[in-house]
Amino acid sequence: MFKIFIKNSLCTVALVTLVGCATTSSVKDDSDSKTNVESQLSNTITDIEKARRAQEFVDQSLSEIVEEAKTKGEVTVNFIASDLFLKAADASLSGDSVSASLILKHVVELKPKDIYLRKKYAVELIKSSQLEDGKKELEYLIKHADKEIKVKAKLLLAGVYGALGSSKKSIQLYRQLVYKTKPILSEACIYLSKAYVDAKKFKKAVGTLSYCSKKDRENRSEYAFHKGKIYFEKSDYKNAKKYFNNSLKLDPTNQQSTILLGMIYEQEGNFESAKILYHKFLKYDSNNYTALGKYVNLLFSDGEYKKVVPYLEKLLALDPENLNLKVRLGVIYTETDRIEDAKGIFKEILSVIPDSDKVLYYLASLYQKSNEGDLAVTYFSRIKEDSSLFHESNIQIANILNTYAQKDRSQEKRFVEFVKERSLTSKELRFELEVILAGYYENRKDLGRAIALMESQVEHDSYTDGHAYYLASLYEKDKAFTKAEKIMLDILKRDPNNSHALNFLGYTYLEQGVHMDKAYAYIKRAVQLNPQDGYIRDSLGWYYYKTGEYQKAYREIKKAFALVSDDVVIAKHLGLIYTSLKKPEKARQYYVEALKNCTKVNEREEILNYIEKLDSVRLPASR
Repeated sequence: MFKIFIKNSLCTVALVTLVGCATTSSVKDDSDSKTNVESQLSNTITDIEKARRAQEFVDQSLSEIVEEAKTKGEVTVNFIASDLFLKAADASLSGDSVSASLILKHVVELKPKDIYLRKKYAVELIKSSQLEDGKKELEYLIKHADKEIKVKAKLLLAGVYGALGSSKKSIQLYRQLVYKTKPILSEACIYLSKAYVDAKKFKKAVGTLSYCSKKDRENRSEYAFHKGKIYFEKSDYKNAKKYFNNSLKLDPTNQQSTILLGMIYEQEGNFESAKILYHKFLKYDSNNYTALGKYVNLLFSDGEYKKVVPYLEKLLALDPENLNLKVRLGVIYTETDRIEDAKGIFKEILSVIPDSDKVLYYLASLYQKSNEGDLAVTYFSRIKEDSSLFHESNIQIANILNTYAQKDRSQEKRFVEFVKERSLTSKELRFELEVILAGYYENRKDLGRAIALMESQVEHDSYTDGHAYYLASLYEKDKAFTKAEKIMLDILKRDPNNSHALNFLGYTYLEQGVHMDKAYAYIKRAVQLNPQDGYIRDSLGWYYYKTGEYQKAYREIKKAFALVSDDVVIAKHLGLIYTSLKKPEKARQYYVEALKNCTKVNEREEILNYIEKLDSVRLPASR
């Protein structure tokens, strides 16, 4: 009968727990429906009331069981007490101190002199914030328990006094424990100092820790840390650093001193000292999550990617589900050219959040970087139209398809159809895609189509002088010099100091062999405005070359080559100047340099022709 009754009663305890959990459920924010919020709030209040009534029911039921057990004798009492204790222990382990304390209340009724039970009951009362009842139990333990339990009960009671606002009683009891207990209790010292801090008695707090440090040499590092913490919380970082450093001299493995000292260094901008501190600590505790995280952040911020990898990998091993860490590791793998490892990491992340536009974009970029264009296109294409990355992802797809079409003419249709299809999504995207397509047609020598595309965009809001400059260059290649000239003159009307427009006009005149005075004036002005632009300096050197002033040409184009050493045209010009100066070996050197950077067949053929001419001329040996 008792078993059945207990079982039914404890089912009600479980019900109380379930209802209690329900009452802590979050109320969903629904700004469009005030009625819905009020309804949920009403339901929550109802659930709380149900929980209260359920607890009262269990309390009453257990009281009846206890009373009946007392009438049945010691065997029944022991059986009921044991069974209830197990249920209370189970509730405690699951974090339900309310139910645990409720059950233990009745166990204590059955076994009122069992010190262990009363200690357990006191702890559960305090954990469930039933402080007044907890205080009574602690007072009982102080009066009846052995010395060891009395000391622990006093520690707890002092804390309860503090929580109840009786700071004087709290401090008084802590002082008793500090100054009258042997050996000295480190916990009492630390709690007393905290109580003094709460009471704004900072000198007494530090004094207590100093006293304890003299009496308890074993815990000096801990006392030094708490002194440092007092100053840290007052923003007195000078004294805080002194005590944290002292703490670490006494015990280099003190995590708390390490972390707070590191925080001070970081706040002061002394990141190098913070890195040294964390690195040293990790030699003692290599798996410390907090220190690892801080050290990784600093190394990452300073761009020390190779150095950070093993620490970040260890951090991720400790927290394998942390997506932020995985993203960071993926970025670092990319920066250190571990492209395959980076792909693996981002694929893992994508398996968890398959629609993440940022992860899709990053993974696509990795495939693009490793020249796996089709896979890059696949991932870029998965980015949805409402994403802020949709526009840029389509630009990248266009660049990939452009490259394919440049290498294989059969891919042109795929590229052109993509541009037509995606151009329908927005005017901005159409503009940029058609500029890319114009570049493709230019490289295919189909200047008519390239020009037509650029002319169709002249009125677009995004059309800039840069685009006008490109259209002018297309006109110039198509021998439509008047149109190119008009564009550049229009730019110079708006911006007389536009060095690139000045250079373009001057170089165009130079190549045509017309308006040579204007050509020189424009180019000279461009050099004055932008002396560090190698392309503009090359134009000035080329003017001198065209007018037979080879030494001046040499000086300017040598400067241009120093500024832009990988440009085919500048290297070719330098080769031509050396040829004119009758220095064939130097000329050959720069022709070969130009060949290294050739990407176009016609350029390569032109330079090879110069080399052949050079070799065909038999010059006498230099004197």
